[in-house]
Amino acid sequence: MKEFKKRVAVVAAAMVLLPSISVFAQDGSALPTDKDKKEDESIVRFNGLGRTILQDTQLGGDVLDTDTTSSRRLTDGEFLLDLQINASPNDKTEVQSILRLRNEFGGFFGAGMSVEVRELWAAGVIANALEYRVGDMDVAMTPYTFYNFQEEGSVNLPEAFKPQRDVIYYEQFYGDGNTRRVQGAKLDFGLGFTRVLKDADFNAFVSRIRGTDFFSIPTRFTSGGQAQFSTRTINESLGMKADFGFNAVYTFDDLQSGEANRGIRNSIGTINWNFQVFKNESYALSLLGEGGWSFVEDKTDSLSFFSNGDVFVDIGFKVELRDPKVTVQGSFVDVGPDYFSMAAQSRRIDLRNQKTYYDRLGNQGNRRELLSLFDLTRDRAIYTFEINDVLMPYDPRFSNTMPYGLATPNRRGARFSAEQGVEGDAVNARLDGALMSEIRGQGTEELKDFLLLRGSADLNINDFLDWKRKQRFTLGYQYESTQRGGGEFEQIDLVSHLVELGFESELFKGFDLLLGVKFLQAEGNEYLPRIEQFNEVLDFPANTVFDDNEQLYAGGFRYMFKEGVYLTLQYHAFNSVKGQNNPNDFNLNQVFVLYNMYF
Repeated sequence: MKEFKKRVAVVAAAMVLLPSISVFAQDGSALPTDKDKKEDESIVRFNGLGRTILQDTQLGGDVLDTDTTSSRRLTDGEFLLDLQINASPNDKTEVQSILRLRNEFGGFFGAGMSVEVRELWAAGVIANALEYRVGDMDVAMTPYTFYNFQEEGSVNLPEAFKPQRDVIYYEQFYGDGNTRRVQGAKLDFGLGFTRVLKDADFNAFVSRIRGTDFFSIPTRFTSGGQAQFSTRTINESLGMKADFGFNAVYTFDDLQSGEANRGIRNSIGTINWNFQVFKNESYALSLLGEGGWSFVEDKTDSLSFFSNGDVFVDIGFKVELRDPKVTVQGSFVDVGPDYFSMAAQSRRIDLRNQKTYYDRLGNQGNRRELLSLFDLTRDRAIYTFEINDVLMPYDPRFSNTMPYGLATPNRRGARFSAEQGVEGDAVNARLDGALMSEIRGQGTEELKDFLLLRGSADLNINDFLDWKRKQRFTLGYQYESTQRGGGEFEQIDLVSHLVELGFESELFKGFDLLLGVKFLQAEGNEYLPRIEQFNEVLDFPANTVFDDNEQLYAGGFRYMFKEGVYLTLQYHAFNSVKGQNNPNDFNLNQVFVLYNMYF
């Protein structure tokens, strides 16, 4: 304990005595500019994040009439400090670590305190040409190779719910560009050309995504690389040019680790392109897409137990109008039933994880199998950044058309989108849709048909009224329908609606009123298959019938001390009704305070 207090004292003293403070992204890179080096000769910088969150959650509803064991109220929270230490011994090398100090609410005199290294990496440049990084890193390629697609349950999230979501994103390392957090090494370099080709960018990485137990589970690695090319203007009058690239990902088990003698091999290869056909001052037309293949094998050093492969193609167009600012896209998609890409199909939400708030209800301790709007907006325990070797279970009420993102296997159809304006305009609206069907039936020769519509709009009222203080209204709506014909035991008819409404009003400088509402309605039935490794259907449980209505209301205030530093106090009320006179209906009311500081 004395040694621990000494370490904390050293950290606190360093924070007080640090000569300068800068703001860094979570991922880091902080090599100083020439101007920085003139103003600050220090090669060590201290930055980070401090957060305090306190939550009081109360259980209510019909379930309490028969539930005598569940706690009526839960109070929890945490105090944490992520101290980011960034060292640049020279202008070509950078090292960074994040030391986390955390104490759970209710912990005193060191009880409940934990100290851990949250992040550690080194990066640099070799010969002014080759960039490298080792340790923790974020990787993203294309939606069919290595990609962390968005979670379900939200279309255009109201500002009132964003503080809780930002906590989840920070804890799970969800970065911009749909990156995945892995640990390993990567290289990047580029080339410039004088004729035809303009430039080329190359990158490659290797990472360990699972350790061995030294017995039956081998160490698992994933590796990949990209070669992206851009041409000069091919035809000046038309503004014609092309971007294209090659992508490869290979995931494998190291059978030399531990006592394991059997593992998987998963390889993916794709080609992506963006061919600008025409461009002038009024509009631009491009043809874009991606196509490729996957192969997976379960084997020993010499014997194969299972192997399979498949292909996909995604071909489309994009039209961009300059005035008004309108972008329209459309594409045809065909992703084979056996297309298998672990790092693109792994979901952010794992239904198998235990929920933080009332995972079990009733005297028998029955588990809440399905997620609620309440869970999706704030429960970091159900989120993950891990790469899975099996298609994870999903909730069809929130996402049934493409539950594994664009790389969802066994889908064929069309996607489209249209957007008016850009973020920050007086009006920014977007419509997305998909009309898809299965390629191969599951448990029957009948095929499911899917219809998905998603609309969002941001309305900055202050721009119309010429007010200085922000007055912003947001809307999000999702409609999804799943249909299947056939006999009585084959038929499926499931329809769901998700609505989001938000209002943000700056009452005084830095002081905001936040209001938000989320509604979910799902009615119908669906068969959810149990999936084993390599996307193979294991069996089909009984038909699941839905008659669900959920509402989540939020209201509160936020005070912005400055960018990245704010305090918010909010009250959230959740109500769930599953069918008529259901004794398991419940509601949750939560008051929470969040103080967040980037320094």
